[in-house]
Amino acid sequence: MTAYNAGKLFGEIERAVKSDLSVEEAFLRIIQFCSTARPHPDWSALRTLPVESDLQYLQQWLETITREAPPPAPITGLWFGLFNPVVQDRVTADLHLIGAPYDATDPDWLFRQRWGKDTPDSGSKVLDAIYQIAYGHEDGLGNDAEYPLALAYAALAIRHLAQRMSTRILGDAAQRVLHVGFDSGDFLVIGAVQKDGLIIDRQ
Repeated sequence: MTAYNAGKLFGEIERAVKSDLSVEEAFLRIIQFCSTARPHPDWSALRTLPVESDLQYLQQWLETITREAPPPAPITGLWFGLFNPVVQDRVTADLHLIGAPYDATDPDWLFRQRWGKDTPDSGSKVLDAIYQIAYGHEDGLGNDAEYPLALAYAALAIRHLAQRMSTRILGDAAQRVLHVGFDSGDFLVIGAVQKDGLIIDRQ
């Protein structure tokens, strides 16, 4: 991502995700930050993605998982991972969910007693659109769009869902710490779902 200062960009995404802005407002703020550093006509299309309807779709996805295959109580850490599956012979961007007993002192916590290998991928229309616009033509934005917008949108969406569905996400666990990020790269710790709701990690 030669167009951006990586540290400043990640900091901007983290501030937006942990702010009180709505998903759409925060998402547009990240687009504005990126478009200033990397002018390109495709930012216009990215500003018009169907965020509201996709959030409803993602809520149905998470409701289905928590109803049909809820994580057991020892699964105190959840990983909402961004990756690039091939769906119907087309590469896309999507989100999946796995979990494990969380240990803040162990960087390999997710690889122990893992839960969720059979949970369905989200099928997010917004993440797919980000990918298709980013790589849809030879002079597209590529990773200059996919990295910041996929990370920001996924994190904002999970924050939104955790605020609306805290009881269902918590289940029988004492708490569940929420992580959102690329399976092979950067991630954000959103905060922890506890009995009083989502406690955002603002440190």
